[in-house]
Amino acid sequence: MDSLPNQLGYLLLDEDGAVIASNGDLENDERIGGIIVKMLRTAHKQELGLNDEKDGFQRMTINYPDHCYIVCVSNKRIHIAKRLVSPASEVIA
Repeated sequence: MDSLPNQLGYLLLDEDGAVIASNGDLENDERIGGIIVKMLRTAHKQELGLNDEKDGFQRMTINYPDHCYIVCVSNKRIHIAKRLVSPASEVIA
């Protein structure tokens, strides 16, 4: 799986939260995967859009000062990317 210049790691999970593929900071990080699966289930209270319903949960972003996790649910898989947050991208008030 290709990574972007500001991508620190990648985690691909099946619908049960088992690691399928990983790299970088998230390599074989079952702990982070488990936490994010629990967050998705709590946020949606369904099967994460992994069933046949069309209105399931699809995307979530978890922001920290220096990095973020971008979580997408697609094709019965949970894709998690850890990306560096650039200071240039911050909004100046």
